[in-house]
Amino acid sequence: MNQDTILQQETSLKEARLKRRQLLRVFDTPDGRDILSFLEARFQTDLPVFQGSPGNYDPLDAMRRDAYREVFLYIRRQLQLALKESTTENKND
Repeated sequence: MNQDTILQQETSLKEARLKRRQLLRVFDTPDGRDILSFLEARFQTDLPVFQGSPGNYDPLDAMRRDAYREVFLYIRRQLQLALKESTTENKND
């Protein structure tokens, strides 16, 4: 790998960590946790994407439900990573 590629990767990692910290600051509060719970309930992210009787699925509805679920899962995963990173940083201090 050349030096430019390594530098770009390091910059991307720093930016990703910064965004995760921002998400953690927003959602790791009582209001943030309430909003996440509201979004989870509102978009029913715990239910299967395909709803209805077998063979009678609405593909657009399934696509929409999958997109809602994906965004919610992305936020949740970024929060988990941010918590793990902050725990690791605290141990190193």
